[in-house]
Amino acid sequence: MANQDPQPELYTTRAVFSAANTTGDIATSTIFTNQANNEEVRIYAIMINILNENGAPVTSATTDTDFAVTIQVGPNNIPSNAFDATVINFKDDKTLTFSSPILALFQQPLAVQVSLESTTGATLAAQRTVVCTLISELAIQKEYYSQRQRRNPRGV
Repeated sequence: MANQDPQPELYTTRAVFSAANTTGDIATSTIFTNQANNEEVRIYAIMINILNENGAPVTSATTDTDFAVTIQVGPNNIPSNAFDATVINFKDDKTLTFSSPILALFQQPLAVQVSLESTTGATLAAQRTVVCTLISELAIQKEYYSQRQRRNPRGV
């Protein structure tokens, strides 16, 4: 439940891939937003950080994998195409800002899916952890004047 309107929120997931994983393997993490029935979650950006087996950020010289990230709201992928997590990771701010927010309403499952797209060999050389942080806000749904007028046109 929101203590302020809107309330900033960060939702973080971790997907771990090891030498046992092969191309095409997927790790899905469900996010519990704990929102009330009159609240909505607006996701404005995603931040990606790929870590090596020691927990340190990978550099372009040491990366041996490509990852893709998909955000699922309800039964749908929003947007319909996956993001290239490796490209986002090597940006200066490690963030991809969306042109319009992704909206998750009450009781819509929210999940982040990370897939292993390719490796330099048949398997990973070492463990990789993909940390995805959704930058969002929790807000109370607004009812606008035109909607109230349609339901009660006489003001009674």
